[in-house]
Amino acid sequence: AGAAGSAGGTAGWSAKLLGVLTKPAVAVAAGATIAAGGVYVVTQSPNDPPPKALAPTAAATTSGPGSAPTTASPSPSPSPSASPSPSKTSTGTYGSVVDTVDRAPNPDTPPAALPHRPASGVTSTGGTHATLNHRGDNVTLSGQGYVLVRWQISPQYRSGALVMPSWTALKGKLFHVASGGGRRMDDPVSTTDTTATGMGNTTTGYDVPPIGTQQMWQNEYFYVDGSVTLTVNERGADYGLNIFPTTWDAVEKDITTGPTQGATRYGLTRDTGKDNTPIPQYVTRTTPTDPATVVQKSRV
Repeated sequence: AGAAGSAGGTAGWSAKLLGVLTKPAVAVAAGATIAAGGVYVVTQSPNDPPPKALAPTAAATTSGPGSAPTTASPSPSPSPSASPSPSKTSTGTYGSVVDTVDRAPNPDTPPAALPHRPASGVTSTGGTHATLNHRGDNVTLSGQGYVLVRWQISPQYRSGALVMPSWTALKGKLFHVASGGGRRMDDPVSTTDTTATGMGNTTTGYDVPPIGTQQMWQNEYFYVDGSVTLTVNERGADYGLNIFPTTWDAVEKDITTGPTQGATRYGLTRDTGKDNTPIPQYVTRTTPTDPATVVQKSRV
């Protein structure tokens, strides 16, 4: 499922596909800098080697929302914190708020109410379930409604620096409305290996997003009103995405499932119901030759 066109090799393909079908999946978003008088962006050429992987951030901290992350040892030790809200501005201008690095909320804090948005339905060129596993694999989403993006992090095949997926050819609006799936991907996943998170462990190494990228949860939810193309830009660390058109009811059920139901944490509502709801990082209205060149600080 999903449009293809991969420049990646075929070695280990069957093992990777098996991993996608048997391992828990996840979700994403991402950030850059705006200078007065214009946009200044430092980007890495797709042909350059990926940056050196950094140690993963702590699974949870006590700092408030919007603060810079602290670097910790790979062994995660979550501690409760106030549930953060995504960065917002006082204006309702669409695109004025872009996802930024945030803190893991208190695991036991239910999310804020999820606003209802009109949802006549979303169609996907990948059908009801698109699986994007190789560099260049993409799917175009059109219509009005909710979309689930689940991450498959696979450091056992290739760990290191992640080259993030990107949203291109946006027409209309795209919002990042919620995060769920029962955990952030940097949450611990083992009772016996204290170094193991959804991003990897000390044995396999970790998949590490670029500095400034918002940490993905297992499930990330977006709202489309128009059309947009999502492309996997895998080079370096191994990952895949699974894309599902979904409903408000499904999003609400996911993010309100918490530790009492066996989840690591409740989900997080990012939607304000207005145009100051954050947009994902790495989104553009253009159609670049190489989607991997889309900048972290989105401009739409």
